[in-house]
Amino acid sequence: MDIAYIISAYKYPQQLIRLVNRLNADKTSFLIHVDKKTNNKIYQEMVQGLSKYSNVCFLDRHKCYWGNFGHVLASIKGIKKIFDSNISCDYIILLTGQCYPIKSNKKIQDFLKQLNYHSLVNFSPLPNDAWINLMDRIEYFHFNLFNKRFRFPVSLFQHQLKRKFPKGFKPYGGSSYWCVSRELAEYINSFINHNPNFVNFFRNVLIPDEIFFQSIVMNSPFKEKVISNHMTYTLWTGYSDNPEILGINDFNKLSQSPCLYARKFDATKDSKILDLIDKYLLES
Repeated sequence: MDIAYIISAYKYPQQLIRLVNRLNADKTSFLIHVDKKTNNKIYQEMVQGLSKYSNVCFLDRHKCYWGNFGHVLASIKGIKKIFDSNISCDYIILLTGQCYPIKSNKKIQDFLKQLNYHSLVNFSPLPNDAWINLMDRIEYFHFNLFNKRFRFPVSLFQHQLKRKFPKGFKPYGGSSYWCVSRELAEYINSFINHNPNFVNFFRNVLIPDEIFFQSIVMNSPFKEKVISNHMTYTLWTGYSDNPEILGINDFNKLSQSPCLYARKFDATKDSKILDLIDKYLLES
């Protein structure tokens, strides 16, 4: 199985390099987007640290802010690059620079072969009782100000600015991280190219990466070949906007997880967890 990884990163160059070193194998490619807000010294450290790999491509950069369209755009650029450059892949997998595999490359390959060209996209139809106020993300206009995401004060205009989801589509939401077959990625790429109004609608959605691809996929002819699952272990507590940083105390959970990858790791806070994963999960 040929794999193309799209990786979104903005800090910790050594951790990104370690991730690519670990995932690198025959028939594997990497398309990396680095937030344009990341200073050039860090960016160059990433580029130089991975310069030995001919299968690594750094994408054109743009600024990403929490909850805005920039994260979706990074994935779009990765998908577009794959087809524009005719990069060989059977599957495209989305990760971040703070992800790390918890299964060996061989086990990842074996897992993908068993999928038989089905895709993994975690999804639920919306609205959904499990996601409190999620429709507000869609129905109200959100924008960036001073590097933060805000909702337009609709109360000033009653409900005149309440937005409707693009006509003919039903909204779906789920995890930001997915694994799609080349065939489905080809459809996504074509859909984006031919539906600019749909794409532009999501520029003012809050955290669109949890809705954009899910809604395209589940309104597509490929929906029957999509499994509502994802392969990335994350630890959420309470109503935090971000998952917990994983450390050595989480190793047992990681070792027992059926997932292929995990996030979020921060080697500046706990690098031993990555060493444990290398030794006992990836090299044993």
